[in-house]
Order: sequence, then structure tokens, then C-alpha cells
Amino acid sequence: MIVKYTLLALISGALSGLGAFLYGAVYQDLTVVDYSSFIPTSAIIIACFVGCILASVGHALFVKFLPKIGDIIFGFLFAFISFASILGVFKATLPDSDDESYYYLIYGFAIPMHFFPIVVWNTIKPIFIKK
Repeated sequence: MIVKYTLLALISGALSGLGAFLYGAVYQDLTVVDYSSFIPTSAIIIACFVGCILASVGHALFVKFLPKIGDIIFGFLFAFISFASILGVFKATLPDSDDESYYYLIYGFAIPMHFFPIVVWNTIKPIFIKK
């Protein structure tokens, strides 16, 4: 069981990191703005890995200690944490800019990436964890 959760964490972390990287590259090309000085690519990929590792550990614990409802509670908690993490983007100190649209572009860059781990982790979970 530990091997399955470890593989789930690593593969979903890699895929969500890759997805976030590709999204970031396309977004930067389309908006012609370089966000790497504000949000480094390495931080994005590491955050995806950490999110998926914590999700796997959390799911394993919830299912072990609450076998009947652990999966449901974990799903709601993972979704709540993903949405709540967006608040960090709004509280971040943004670089100075005279152009107000720059701030909205940063939000459009950073906010969708918070959902890559939950989407990928839940998408590939049935491959590794069967009821």
C-alpha cells in the first residue's frame, strides 16, 4: 500500500508540475510578460510535488482511520485547501508596476496553477488506489 501511495504522489506531482510548467510557458508567451522573477518555475514544480505528496499521505491516513467516510472527507478537505490556497496569491507582495493590468495578469498566471495538483491527483488516483 505504501508503494502505491508513493507512486501516486510522485507521478501525480511530476504530471501536475509538468502541466503547470506548460500552462505557465503558454501563458507567458500569450501575455508577453516574464513572470519568472516573481514566481520561479522551480517553486511551481516543487509546490506541485509537495501538494501531491501531502495529498497521498493525507488520503492514506483518512482512509486508514475513517474507513467508511475517509475518502469523502479527504476529498472535501483537499478541495477546500486548494481553494483556500488562492488567498496566498491575493496577499502576496506584488512587484511595483504603473500598469494595473499587470496585477491581473499575475493572478491569471498563478491562480489556475493551484488546481493542477488536485486535478491530476484525483485523475490518476483510481489507477493506484482501488476500493
